[in-house]
Amino acid sequence: LGTAARLHHYTATMADVGSQRGAHPIVVSPELQQVLREYTKAVMRDRPEDVLSYSRDWFIEKTHEQRIGEYELPESNSDKYNALSGELKRKIAVSFKRYDVNCDRAINSLELRQLLRGAGKLFGFENELDEAPQLLDLLDVDGNHEISWQEWSHACAVYIEDLL
Repeated sequence: LGTAARLHHYTATMADVGSQRGAHPIVVSPELQQVLREYTKAVMRDRPEDVLSYSRDWFIEKTHEQRIGEYELPESNSDKYNALSGELKRKIAVSFKRYDVNCDRAINSLELRQLLRGAGKLFGFENELDEAPQLLDLLDVDGNHEISWQEWSHACAVYIEDLL
């Protein structure tokens, strides 16, 4: 069976099981209905071979998107950052939010290691996880053992300026 057919078969089977038990109708919140609609469209569009792995990745990404969307950062005090285009500033902010998992407006050593695993290829240091302490020391201007939003926004702007 294809993905859509398996999904339909599963939901039909669950409905049959529920009606056999004399179960009450399941009430699904509008928020869950929307998420399930988006998920179903994605599965139908992408037709993954491994539905479980695809589902895990889809829901993890959805969680990241929601967290990033709700996470507000203060204005950067970096003149170099503020001189960048709106699109570059948005990308820098999203990258910070993605790796500041606990939303404390700072990237700690564990989050930095995750960043190196995930984004290291982009910057050419994917095999340099053991250099996370040195990178932390380089970016941690105030010496508090984490990279603040202010430090991150300025460092990224300087990096981009050097590329241009």
